[in-house]
Amino acid sequence: MTNFLVNTATIEMVNRQFWRAIGYDFLFKSTHEPEGQYLLDRAEKHGTIKYLRSHFTFDNSAPWADNKVGGNVCGRVMKINDDGSAEYDFSHVNKTFQEYVKRGMKPIVEFDFFPDGMCYSADDVANDEDFVAVAGIIKDWDLWTELLNKFMENLETTFGKEELKTWYFEVWNEPDGIKGDTLRQFYRLYDVFAHVVKSFDEDYKIGGPACFKLQVMKDFLDHVTAGTNYVTGQIGSPIDFVSFHIYGLSGAWLAKGPEMTPQVSKFSSEMLWWQRLMRGYPTLKGVEIHLNEWGVCSHGDSKFVDKFPQLEYRNSEFSALFLVKLVDCLKTIEKEYNFSTDLMLFWGSSFNALFPKMFLGSRDLTTTGNVPKPIFTGWEMLTRLGKNFLAIEGPVAGGRHGLLAAKNDDNNIQLLAYNFNETDDELDRDDTFNIQLQQLTDGITYRIDEIRLDQKHHNTYREWQRVSGEPDPGKEVVDKLMDTAELTTDATTEVTVVNGQLNLTMPIPRHGMLLLELVAR
Repeated sequence: MTNFLVNTATIEMVNRQFWRAIGYDFLFKSTHEPEGQYLLDRAEKHGTIKYLRSHFTFDNSAPWADNKVGGNVCGRVMKINDDGSAEYDFSHVNKTFQEYVKRGMKPIVEFDFFPDGMCYSADDVANDEDFVAVAGIIKDWDLWTELLNKFMENLETTFGKEELKTWYFEVWNEPDGIKGDTLRQFYRLYDVFAHVVKSFDEDYKIGGPACFKLQVMKDFLDHVTAGTNYVTGQIGSPIDFVSFHIYGLSGAWLAKGPEMTPQVSKFSSEMLWWQRLMRGYPTLKGVEIHLNEWGVCSHGDSKFVDKFPQLEYRNSEFSALFLVKLVDCLKTIEKEYNFSTDLMLFWGSSFNALFPKMFLGSRDLTTTGNVPKPIFTGWEMLTRLGKNFLAIEGPVAGGRHGLLAAKNDDNNIQLLAYNFNETDDELDRDDTFNIQLQQLTDGITYRIDEIRLDQKHHNTYREWQRVSGEPDPGKEVVDKLMDTAELTTDATTEVTVVNGQLNLTMPIPRHGMLLLELVAR
């Protein structure tokens, strides 16, 4: 039996719901498709997504991406004529961002990549993670600056200053593959970007470098703190957030041995190395920390379960449990090391929903028929936690057993317990949890609603395996899976507080979690 003690009178920290963010390469396209609309509507209904991030804001085309998903995935904001003059059209970007804003969501605006004709040697350059971006040396810095100014003018006119103050603006995506003169240009890119955005309003939040190597991060931080600013000639550059990418496993390694299992401890280790790095830059104390790409495994639109069976963990309850355990660990790092994750952005959206074949093993939140995958259900369970986290005594976060406890200003309490070790292979076993709640008001009766996510409850992937397993099972099966995804109550009990406490004992299967909502009667 694993014991947890929850002091319901002690608030440990505010629940900032830092995990409410997603992104994907193709959002400038998929946002306007029925599948993308469903994803946004469901997220609005359940409050699961606040921020969205996409690449290709300034590109005219991205052939490798266009060929995969059909149609242009880019913002297409600028056309450079033969005489060097420019024509601007921000309508498609505006239309995309308006879909977010009308639902109360916020864009993270990437200032990338180069429009056709903007730079010399504009080749598609792949980094170590096989992400391809247009790279090269800018031909005319005045024209690039003009583009950024026109873009910001458009955003202010369309959305207004007060709305833009709630957004984030980011310089690029994964510059890790850039080398030599082009890498030095990246620092100039940042300085120009920062200068332009801040010239419109100092309160606009800017940052970068959206990299996945700490050495690239260090070089960037050296520039913004001690380098000569390419625009002002002074030392340093303004920055409001620092962004970094971590995946449990690189998809580039799937085809070869040795076999590896993604583990949350990799994220904890990387975050603590990042924390050590940031200690070397005291002038950056107070900047926000953005883990603004994460996933159990990278390579979402090129690696599928038919060729890589181990990617089943992107279909199953594994990813949902991974999400909750990761949130618990990042919360603990904030408590123990004073290093807060201000934003944690999952890379995946509705890509699989565009295909007739269900559960491809891609890194998406929905599959064919807009069926939510278990990880999306995990998001919806997390979102039901109250605005304040409560103090807990029990096993250290990151082990097999964990607990998140929260409440709002009323007497209602939410408990999310999980039983998850990434390398488990005896998933038919239950473990017993005992949760003791203290400092309650005597005589209050609570209705306790139980909602489970495991192989038998609210798990669309396992239900699909049970009732069909067919790649394209038809509407009847899809409807059944949609019902499975709804967080209906699995059991309800009532208990009364005696001597200021309650003792709750329950079994939780391995690779399972249990949400308990205690509602004061």
